[in-house]
Amino acid sequence: MMNRLAALLLPLVLIACGPVMEQRRDFTPPASEAGMQCVQNCQKQQTTCQRDEQQRKDQCRAQADRRADRAYEKARDNYITALKLHAADAAKYPMPVEPTRQANYAACNVSSQCEPQYHSCYRSCGGQINEYQVCVAACE
Repeated sequence: MMNRLAALLLPLVLIACGPVMEQRRDFTPPASEAGMQCVQNCQKQQTTCQRDEQQRKDQCRAQADRRADRAYEKARDNYITALKLHAADAAKYPMPVEPTRQANYAACNVSSQCEPQYHSCYRSCGGQINEYQVCVAACE
């Protein structure tokens, strides 16, 4: 029953939101052999860029995990102390709230510069990029 209701409501929700557009690109390679070799260098640079960005993101997340672990251990120690105080005198010390471990990865989610750099490099080699929008959902 619930799946049927969801299936009936989904199109209405999509229509209410309007059309969903997606960015597309057509790449026209350079005409010369030198231009094609240049594009190969652009592709290598992009691969290196993506690998470096992933390594930075992984390192950032690992640091966030270490900070979260330290903060949780400290909060857990404080919780145990507060729990003992509550057990000794519940009227004087309220029941503490058990801590949870929370890692903050927000600073790790920086936007990638690899694609814009690749596009710039591709164009500088003599290639062309035609960018356009395509409706992918709730199209009229």
